[in-house]
Amino acid sequence: MSLFEAILLGILQGLTEFLPISSSGHLVLAQQLLGLKETLLFFDVMLHVGTLAAVLVAYRQAIGRLVVGGLSSLGEIRFYKNPMRGINESVELRFIWLILLGSIPTGIIAVLFKEQLESFFGEVKLVSIMLIVTGIILQLPRLRKQDADSLGTDLDKIKWWHASLVGIAQGCAITPGISRSGSTISLALFLGIPAKTAAEYSFLLSIPAILGAVVLKIKDIGDTAIPLYILAVGMFASFLVGYIALRLLLVMLNRGKFSVFTYYCIALGLVAFLVSLNIR
Repeated sequence: MSLFEAILLGILQGLTEFLPISSSGHLVLAQQLLGLKETLLFFDVMLHVGTLAAVLVAYRQAIGRLVVGGLSSLGEIRFYKNPMRGINESVELRFIWLILLGSIPTGIIAVLFKEQLESFFGEVKLVSIMLIVTGIILQLPRLRKQDADSLGTDLDKIKWWHASLVGIAQGCAITPGISRSGSTISLALFLGIPAKTAAEYSFLLSIPAILGAVVLKIKDIGDTAIPLYILAVGMFASFLVGYIALRLLLVMLNRGKFSVFTYYCIALGLVAFLVSLNIR
């Protein structure tokens, strides 16, 4: 892999990780276009680390509040007398609990279906179909009669079963072509969670998921033929572009334009599928 290819894939990862158009799907298609026949799963994971850094920077204040508020609540004696009551009474602990709860189905799916899901990274036709599925998923919030695009931040609207369902959606989004942000935010909006809270929960939920993926793939660092400086440049490109894309997505959520990416996903999926018919 050349430095140019690493930068290009880093930019692509950063741009597509937060916009609801599937970063993994775009990376698969880009690698085919560039003639990179190897699946480059480790490089893909490292690019996700770059976008993880973008989440940490963009939501540094929210993360700080969760850490400080959570530790403060854990320091109270009454928490240990009735942990569940303590979680319900602390906004920070409750949100942390919901993130952990949503991470459970994601982890189960990743562990049980790891080999099957990784094999999909070489299937252009499947990726194309999943991009079309993503386009359909983005229309899910429109099925809700009430206005789910409210800018409120009422965390009480996230129930434990909401977190479980969103976690399952995130787990399914491991499949290349299914957008993680698109599926989790669309489902959250459909469930009636305000847009700002849906986005915050989706992106904070990605933190343990990406860290888990890194842990599973870190053993492969010695097997990669990609020089470390190329990995670093690709990660920086994904971080910088990812931060900008995340901010752009929040603006589009604010304006109720989240579902406009439907047309792009379906069009790209159809074109990629037609082109893949000639790939042997």
